Amino acid sequence: MKSIIFDVSPVRWALCKLAGKVYRSVYVSRIGGLKLTETSVPTLPDGNWVLCKTLLGGICGTDLNTIFMNQHPASMIQNFVSFPMMLGHENVARVVKVGSGVSGLEMGQRVIVDPSHSCAVRGIEPLCEMCRSGRISSCENFDRGGIAKSIALGYNNFTGGSWSEYFVAHKSQIVPLPDNISDEQAILVDPLACSLHCVLQSLPKDGENILIFGSGIIAFGIMFAIRLLGIDVKITATVKYPFQEELANHCGADNVVFWSRDNKERSVRELANFSNARAMCGRFSLRFLRGGFDRVYDCTGNVGGIVDVLRFCKAGGNVIVAGTPQLGLIDLTPVWFDEITVRGVTGRAIESLPTDGRVKHDYFHILEFISEGKMDVSVFPLKFFRQDEYKQALLYLRNRSKFPVIKSVFDFR
Repeated sequence: MKSIIFDVSPVRWALCKLAGKVYRSVYVSRIGGLKLTETSVPTLPDGNWVLCKTLLGGICGTDLNTIFMNQHPASMIQNFVSFPMMLGHENVARVVKVGSGVSGLEMGQRVIVDPSHSCAVRGIEPLCEMCRSGRISSCENFDRGGIAKSIALGYNNFTGGSWSEYFVAHKSQIVPLPDNISDEQAILVDPLACSLHCVLQSLPKDGENILIFGSGIIAFGIMFAIRLLGIDVKITATVKYPFQEELANHCGADNVVFWSRDNKERSVRELANFSNARAMCGRFSLRFLRGGFDRVYDCTGNVGGIVDVLRFCKAGGNVIVAGTPQLGLIDLTPVWFDEITVRGVTGRAIESLPTDGRVKHDYFHILEFISEGKMDVSVFPLKFFRQDEYKQALLYLRNRSKFPVIKSVFDFR
């Protein structure tokens, strides 16, 4: 089969970061450690695994951070992946082979797969504390058990990935797809499940004034989730482009601010207006709010975004880091000075809704929202690429001012 793989050493990482300042496409070249190559179809580790044929493989912000080397080689995540990584974790697939210990799945059945390689996947008993609580994406044993170290599908060298023609998954990872859910809807379930988990782990209170900072699928999913849960809050969203403004309005934003670092004064002034705060300007043109938002979700996946949201949160407020962060310099003064609570939220989980006490995987919650017509995901613009168009697919997402798209998807159908 053909797979898109990624492998980079610390030296190559440093060279690409330098070359990338003048040659942006270096990251999607062989110099950058990315290539389409022939690999073996993965074998089932044991009878509890399933071989899946990929239908769709989505590209997420974490993938972009990896490929464009925003993840520093010293990041702790590097200790829980195995190279060369066979990329791709967002998926829609068909079952083509079932292990002897798997029941309830049929050949040809459409599924989506939770990518996390948690305790259950690794055959570890008893489960770690995080897995027992349902927070499988924060498993404590990503480097233990019966398989090699790996945080998830797409972050290892043995399962294949959803940017490959085939991949293997443990039976505990698999969620069958209802017939009324299309492939195009299903490829959005994973990021929307991550958004829902983000809201459930730091549940807003009625009456709060909320800022959602960033304009990717996770940000829009957070707006959707808050509205579907019926929480009475005011939502302000930041966007960069007009098509994102339309999406923010559809997903439930009360106010939209066009965020521009070139005109940060105007953007911060608008945020101050919507949060009944004071826009301040300190030395070296430092922009921040006094007062500010009760709860701020950072969905940018970059250090600059975290620095900004800390300055827009009110004293005693909450900042939730939803985007995959990076190593970098962060001004923690607001955390100390304003006694801000900072919480990170990652992946998806097994949990209940405040409106529904049934404990189940977030995938099932999202599938129900879509099936019942409560969550219209047709508004999200998708762009489909063949596997050998991977360079175009990645660069397409780096130029959203020209290409209004929310997600690029590899299409193997």
